[in-house]
Amino acid sequence: MLRPIFGNDRPAPDVQTQPHVELRHWRIVQRINGKLHIVAQLASGSFRLTTMLVAIDLHHATVRTESGRCYHLCAPPEEDEFLRSAMDACTVRGLAFMSGDVSEIIWTAITSGTWSRDEGDLLPPL
Repeated sequence: MLRPIFGNDRPAPDVQTQPHVELRHWRIVQRINGKLHIVAQLASGSFRLTTMLVAIDLHHATVRTESGRCYHLCAPPEEDEFLRSAMDACTVRGLAFMSGDVSEIIWTAITSGTWSRDEGDLLPPL
């Protein structure tokens, strides 16, 4: 018998009840069409794949999604192999296809306060 990978699958709370989320375990993935999404393990232990990212505040390490929710990236991108595997499964399940992971590019821009000339602006300012 096949068991679901994510037993706690449910929609995110309404943005009005949860307008801001702090993330310590996250990655940012890019779809084939260039759109960016966060995949993360929340403090509750559940996993979330966000709606499309629409803006970023490099100085406050905050990104806003299409739904209007803001996510504060409190730590560098996740490196733990187990968590990354779970995040990859969540991404594939939610998006089907992705073209890459831009977490390090985003984190470098956050820590330096500016986009690399080679990469350009992946997101407009918040």
